[in-house]
Amino acid sequence: MEKVRVGIIGFGRMGLTHFSIINSHPSVEMTAVADTSSMMLNMIKKYLPQVKMYEDYKDLLNSGRVDAVIVCTPSIMHYDVCKMAAEKGLHVFCEKPFTTDPKLASGLSELFESKGLVNQVGYVYRFDPVFNKVKELTDAGVIGDICHVGAQFLSATLTKMQPEKGWRSKRENGGGATYEMGSHVIDLMEYLLGKPEKVIGSMLNKVYSESVEDIVDVQLHYGNATTADIHVNWSDYTYRKPMLKLDFHGKKGKIQADLYGYKIYLREANEAAGLPEGWTTVPMNMIPDPTPFYVRGTSFTNQLYEFANSILENRKTGGCSFRSATDTQEVIHTIFDNDANK
Repeated sequence: MEKVRVGIIGFGRMGLTHFSIINSHPSVEMTAVADTSSMMLNMIKKYLPQVKMYEDYKDLLNSGRVDAVIVCTPSIMHYDVCKMAAEKGLHVFCEKPFTTDPKLASGLSELFESKGLVNQVGYVYRFDPVFNKVKELTDAGVIGDICHVGAQFLSATLTKMQPEKGWRSKRENGGGATYEMGSHVIDLMEYLLGKPEKVIGSMLNKVYSESVEDIVDVQLHYGNATTADIHVNWSDYTYRKPMLKLDFHGKKGKIQADLYGYKIYLREANEAAGLPEGWTTVPMNMIPDPTPFYVRGTSFTNQLYEFANSILENRKTGGCSFRSATDTQEVIHTIFDNDANK
């Protein structure tokens, strides 16, 4: 395939972001958008006359104008949209969580795999240059066997009492700190360590919400006696911007990483890795990143370019597939089931 025709279903904040990114890919042609908002449709008509507009996503999927779609609807719609897209033979990039039901997630995975269609979920931190450097170092055994990982994701998303309305107040819409932020951490840990063997315990606390959790604490057990503590808090008013932090403790050293860079401590120098004994600090801007287009961080571009390139090159995605996202969904539901505060 020399050119891939892409449509977007759901043209809100994420739809607009993804449009600006994928439209920069030299082998992508944006051909269609579906959204129920008359304001958004009028804006497309005015500024993007070459793009066909649809009020109903089913009309877009039936149009024959697209080879692939980016799904940015509320989570409760993801299953129906993705299932119909697969039945039409279309490749799909879906925002997370791509379902909120492990059985539906598994069914979509099997459907897309049976049809040989590219499928990818928007767990964007797999494409962050810092965390990919952490993976490179840990996979190479630079800090030895991993004993423990501490992971934190903090933001000031909710800092006052919330009315019971809007998508954030309902789990089925992807609301709650576990889906909104914790799912990113769980997926990133799967990318770095594999699927956990066991959820040891979990505690979900409400601070400003009535129906969903604002603070999440989870303990996970991986193979080879590796454990992990995950702490997520979207009500931490001291963070102007969301911050994801990792602390890897290995037998030969440790790595501390966040969105701005990493520090590595080695008990002995590693000549192969070019690292001395003691601490080495590497800021984000010292990590090579040839991403050609920047919107909200290079990782957003990297993930969508990977989706497009997977289609163009007729291969499986190197991002988070529906199968991997199903594993994340299963862990999330185990966390819900094990909640000590239930």
